[in-house]
Amino acid sequence: MRIPLQVVLLGLGIATATLMFEGAKRAMSGKHKRSPKQGDSPTAKEAKIARETANVEETASVPTEKEVAAAEAARARLRGDLTTTASTSEGKLPDGPEPVVVDIDYITSSQLLPLKSDTVKEQLQAAVQQLDANDWTQAIHGLNVVRQAAVHHKHTLEPSLSKVVPLVLISVKSLRSSLCKTAVMCVADLFSVFGNSVEPYMDMGSLTRPANSLLLQLLLKASSNDKRFVIEEVQQSLRIMAESVDPAVSLDRLVPYAAHRNPKVRAQVAMVLTAVAEQMTPEDLVQYGNDKLLKVGGALVTDNTPDARTAARGLLTLLRKSHNIAASTASTSDGEKENSPAVVRESSNISRNTDHALTSKPAVKDSRPACDDPQSNAAAWESYCKSMLAPSVAAAVLKVVNK
Repeated sequence: MRIPLQVVLLGLGIATATLMFEGAKRAMSGKHKRSPKQGDSPTAKEAKIARETANVEETASVPTEKEVAAAEAARARLRGDLTTTASTSEGKLPDGPEPVVVDIDYITSSQLLPLKSDTVKEQLQAAVQQLDANDWTQAIHGLNVVRQAAVHHKHTLEPSLSKVVPLVLISVKSLRSSLCKTAVMCVADLFSVFGNSVEPYMDMGSLTRPANSLLLQLLLKASSNDKRFVIEEVQQSLRIMAESVDPAVSLDRLVPYAAHRNPKVRAQVAMVLTAVAEQMTPEDLVQYGNDKLLKVGGALVTDNTPDARTAARGLLTLLRKSHNIAASTASTSDGEKENSPAVVRESSNISRNTDHALTSKPAVKDSRPACDDPQSNAAAWESYCKSMLAPSVAAAVLKVVNK
């Protein structure tokens, strides 16, 4: 019997489609794995794949210890039970009470109350221990007790300054703003009450050990702290230092920091130098040394920091006034020498040998102070600056002061 060609082709198509479907089905069930190696039976391979799949599913379904601890902690927070511990395993999360919010009251010097008179020494000893405590709230309490002792019990605190000031310095360097500000307020009270008695302890480290220098730490806090209320308190403390400590001593401590590598520190030094110079008379500035201060002022007025240049103008203005008065004093002294009694007697002897002896008057030289002649003062100041400073620095000083 002859089979038609169309039937043969239809059968071949059906067979081919069936084979393709079976191949695709086997590929999907085997997850596109490559063919087994030679020697492996298909049954063993399928069993191996089944075991691996089961292990993966089991591992994915079992949470880790850290996940269990996190879930328990989350459930405890939802219940509001903050004292429930999460787990005692290695994956234990931090527990314990929540941090307590502390309100700090900044007490002004006028609001400080005296300590109990019968326990002043005991309270002061406890405050010294609190200054060295790790708890910053205890340190703040100790600082306030020291402030109370400084304002109301000066003679009791004074013997302990050598121990107290270094401990206060630790709090000044603190990164906690509230502790730092309270310490700076304590420093201001110490300067205000004890004055020169604090001077031996305010710059013990100097440039060689800057961490031990209270003065430098104040300058750094005033120039680099990011809290405005701390900066203002430090600047106030430096102004009190300028008013309370001997100006000559303060200048000796400040001048080395005028060349500090930090430009913001140099700006603060320029402002404090001007504040100290304002406490001195022109005669005091001359006695201290105009030459030294002029060189410092010249360096600051050419500094790359605007604040330093602005503050240096005030210092240079005071120096020029001092220089004019010094020149005036020298001119007056010369006039007094020329009008001395010996010169007057010589003039009288000459007049007696003339016919107008009774009516003749000795000539008196005009000895008006040099400060009455602005042009002479300006010329003397210009000559002085050019003799003491480099040409470019002298030009900058003359330009600033002559404005």
